[in-house]
Amino acid sequence: MECIRDLTGDIKELRIALLDPQTIEFVPGQYIQLEAPAYGDNPEPVFRAYSVSSPPDDNGHVELIIRLVPGGICTTWVFEHLKEGDEVRLTGPYGQFRLSETQREMVWIAGGSGMAPFWSIVRHMKRHNIARKTTYFFGSVRKADLFFLDELSALAKELPWFEFVPALSGNDGDWSGERGLITDVVARRVSDSADVEAYLCGSPGMIDAAIKVLHDKGVGDDRIFYDKFA
Repeated sequence: MECIRDLTGDIKELRIALLDPQTIEFVPGQYIQLEAPAYGDNPEPVFRAYSVSSPPDDNGHVELIIRLVPGGICTTWVFEHLKEGDEVRLTGPYGQFRLSETQREMVWIAGGSGMAPFWSIVRHMKRHNIARKTTYFFGSVRKADLFFLDELSALAKELPWFEFVPALSGNDGDWSGERGLITDVVARRVSDSADVEAYLCGSPGMIDAAIKVLHDKGVGDDRIFYDKFA
């Protein structure tokens, strides 16, 4: 484990330097399985799936964004036991969540650790000049729950095809951006009959609500792609 840093009060970023093998090949949007070893009341190792948040060109490392789940075997190990310098085991990559090969405009919707695949994808797109018009809606409750805000805002200024729309559903008084549930923000800002592809990542409840909004806008299931964090 090369580096562990706090992104918010309940979200950490792990940066893992690969040892055996020393490199990994994956498509932005895919995930790995991270092993939590036996510890405390956990009698045997378990694997949990986490989207890779690093871009594929950084193939000697894997970065993960992990949110603490109360009582979660793997997240409790990450937050309470894992230390920089520890060796960890992972397998993969896995999964079919990835950008299509069309040139359609894209809408991304995420919250919390659902940031992970999009943080990989947007940096991959920048590096390889994939200039598809993209609006990224990212929802949090409080301003303290937001992360990569400066980095994504900087990318939005640099890349003419990319717009970043963070939103808060709580009552932080010093917030001048969008307010409301992220699905409400999407409903306000995405036009009816929009010819877009939608990519969703987050909790099942958020994804189900987002799909309903997209259906109401005329976006068919064939243009909605998602990764549910159950």
